[in-house]
Amino acid sequence: MGHICTKDGTLIYHTPCLLNQGKLVTHSVTSTIVTPATSLDRFELSATRMRAPTVFRQPIRPVTLPVSILSSPIVSEIDIEEIVALQRLSLTLYEAKAYLTLVKNGPLKASELAFLSHVPRTKLYMTLRLLDQKGLVHFAPSKPETFTAVSPSAVLVAKAKEMSNQAETTLEILQKLEEQHELGVTNNEQIGLPKEANELWHIDGRKYIYRNVAKILNHAVNSVSYYATAAGLVRLYKAHAECLENARKRGVTARLLAQMTKDIRSVAMELATVVKIRRTASPLGVNFICIDGRELVVIENSPGDFDVEKGGDTAAWTTNRLLVEVCESLFDREWENSSPLQ
Repeated sequence: MGHICTKDGTLIYHTPCLLNQGKLVTHSVTSTIVTPATSLDRFELSATRMRAPTVFRQPIRPVTLPVSILSSPIVSEIDIEEIVALQRLSLTLYEAKAYLTLVKNGPLKASELAFLSHVPRTKLYMTLRLLDQKGLVHFAPSKPETFTAVSPSAVLVAKAKEMSNQAETTLEILQKLEEQHELGVTNNEQIGLPKEANELWHIDGRKYIYRNVAKILNHAVNSVSYYATAAGLVRLYKAHAECLENARKRGVTARLLAQMTKDIRSVAMELATVVKIRRTASPLGVNFICIDGRELVVIENSPGDFDVEKGGDTAAWTTNRLLVEVCESLFDREWENSSPLQ
């Protein structure tokens, strides 16, 4: 029950009721007058002034619901799990809601379907067209049109079985891959390969290479083994002398093998105050640095000049234990066969 209050204080009470032919209407049945007193906190209720209104200033419009909805049982509740299941079968939210409503309620007109499924009328016809293309809805050629759901077993069950078979096939493949992975790990352990044998990074540009080498040197803890060409020795002095000095102060053992020429002898003598340096007679054509037996950087020079900023050098940086150990062993052998700096 509700009420309308007029300007003169009259309360008009009205109650809703369902009239014949399935139309829901609302009308006034009684009224009571409340007379306001001079003060807002005092009211006088006069039972003698009760009267029935004769005219509504704004008539209440009746609300009409479809007769079929009022006369038939409505099963419009849709489980969220049902919607999720249909979405797994590639239905959209609106398609799932419309289809489930038709399955649960039988044939419906567009207005009834929109009302029960809560699909906006502006989206309903496009949704129904898509369901028709998927073979899930039939259109009855009547006025107005009636829409009927196709049985789930006709389309959706077959599609769900297909997805289930695909999932089983995928699971079998993954299980085989897991077996192959475990076999590969076992084989690597048997031949002494590191588990992480793919840790290799490529660096282009001399400036960027030397910046990364500086970062590695700054984190050295135990040892640095540096092999350099003649030009590489000069670049090392320009770019990394301070890093090597700091490493020496931290207790890091730094060794340098270099190819010597007369024009770089003075640079070599300067570096000898910071690192242990020896002269090699076996040129390799590349520079490489091993840090703590854990990291390796191999640098190919292009061109072989003294500039530390400009150059098309390329480098490979790896933490592959096998590669690091190979280069460290090569350095140790060359160190034993080299001669002291004089």
